[in-house]
Amino acid sequence: MSAALQPKEVVREFVARMNSGEPPWSMLAEAAVVTVNGTTPLSGRYTGVEMVRGILVDTARNVIETLVVGVDELIGMGTRVAALLKVSGRSRAGVAFNAEGRICGCVFGVRDGLIDEVILYPDTSLVEIALYQRRYVPDA
Repeated sequence: MSAALQPKEVVREFVARMNSGEPPWSMLAEAAVVTVNGTTPLSGRYTGVEMVRGILVDTARNVIETLVVGVDELIGMGTRVAALLKVSGRSRAGVAFNAEGRICGCVFGVRDGLIDEVILYPDTSLVEIALYQRRYVPDA
């Protein structure tokens, strides 16, 4: 099904599957590369679906109970799609994160109907709050 989709449609479908609880992994190329920019313990480069699932997803699943990803905007040309995303949810401890709806950037590479690259530019304080229960002085 996803082979006939345009790159922006592939990204929208990937996000929709994540939000619905349907596994999105069939939309990633087997050798997909995910890069998480920033300075958090989760920042780094993850190669292959198994590493992405085993490190990124399982790490997050340990502390995040619910996660909702909203697409604020998509722009793209050819195989590259840039997205502005709103990521929010609730930790297993019952604490909401990103209730204010801060946006993070993400670039997807899409080839042959599959996502083969994801570059995340997250709000690092949000990652620290959501995954590591850090606390920060509220924004003024």
